[in-house]
Amino acid sequence: MAIAYDGINYFPIGVNFMEENAMEVIEAKYGIKGSAIVLKLLCKIYKEGYFIRWDEEQCLIFANKAGREVQAAEVQGIIEILFIKGILDRNSYLENGILTSESIQKVWLEATKRRKRELSELPYLMVRPEKENGKPDNASTQQEIEQLKPLKEGKASADTGNVVHHVAVNAKNACNSGQSKVKENKAEENKEFPPSAPPKGKEEERKEDSASLPIPGYAFNTMTHNYPGLTDTLKRLGINEVSEVNAILRLSDYGRKGTTVWRLIANTCWSDIGSKGRYLIAALNKAKRK
Repeated sequence: MAIAYDGINYFPIGVNFMEENAMEVIEAKYGIKGSAIVLKLLCKIYKEGYFIRWDEEQCLIFANKAGREVQAAEVQGIIEILFIKGILDRNSYLENGILTSESIQKVWLEATKRRKRELSELPYLMVRPEKENGKPDNASTQQEIEQLKPLKEGKASADTGNVVHHVAVNAKNACNSGQSKVKENKAEENKEFPPSAPPKGKEEERKEDSASLPIPGYAFNTMTHNYPGLTDTLKRLGINEVSEVNAILRLSDYGRKGTTVWRLIANTCWSDIGSKGRYLIAALNKAKRK
C-alpha cells in the first residue's frame, strides 16, 4: 500500500502576522488586496503540499482565480517581496521552479510526525526532520542535510530572517527527488560547457547576436533545466539585449539546474550593478575558467 502524504486542514498564523514588515510593505504597495493574495497563496501551498510548482502559467491561473482586479504582474511582485523578506525561498524557485521555505517544511514535518512516512523519498527538503526525542529521523536524511550545507551557506541572510508565520502542507506532489542532484552540483559547476558553434566570421557573429538562439530540446526537460525561469529572471533584471541574453543562455547551458548562474542571480546585490548583463556574463566566464 502506498504511503499517502496529505496536507492539514488548517494552518496557524500569529496574531501579529499582518503587522510583520513584509505584510506592511505589501499592503503599502498593493493595498488590502495584497494581504488577501498572500493568504490565498499560503492556502494553495497548504493544500497542494509543502511546495507548489510555480511559473508564468501558474501565476496567470492564480491571478485569474483571485479575481478580475488582480493582475499576474501584481502577484509576481508580491512573491518577489516574500523572497526578499525570507518568507519564501528564492533559490528553490530559481533552481527548481517551486515555492517553499524552511518555515513551511518545518511546520509540515511537525504536523505530520505521527504519520507513517519515508522522509528519504521527499524531494526539495531543506530542513532536518526530527523525531519526538529531538534526534534526526533517519541516517539518510542526516546525510542529505549535510550535502545541502554548501549550497545554503551561500544564501542571502533574508532567507532566514523575518519569518514568523507557519505553514503546513501535503507532499502528494512529491515527484522526482531534487535531493539526488545536490551531489552533482559541484561536478556540474566545474564541467566545461560544450562549444555552441564553430568559430564564425564577424558577420555571422553579428547575425547570431541580433537573433534569439534556437533552444535545444533538452532545455525543456524540467528535471534538469529551468529555462523559462531563467529567461523570466533576466527580464525582471532588465537584461533584454539579445546578444547578452544569448551569451548568458549559452554559458548557463540554457538554465541547467544547480549551475553557477543560479547562485550568481540569488546572491548578487543587483541594485549596485549598472550593466547587469555584462556583469553576469563576466562572472560566468570567470567561473568557467576556474
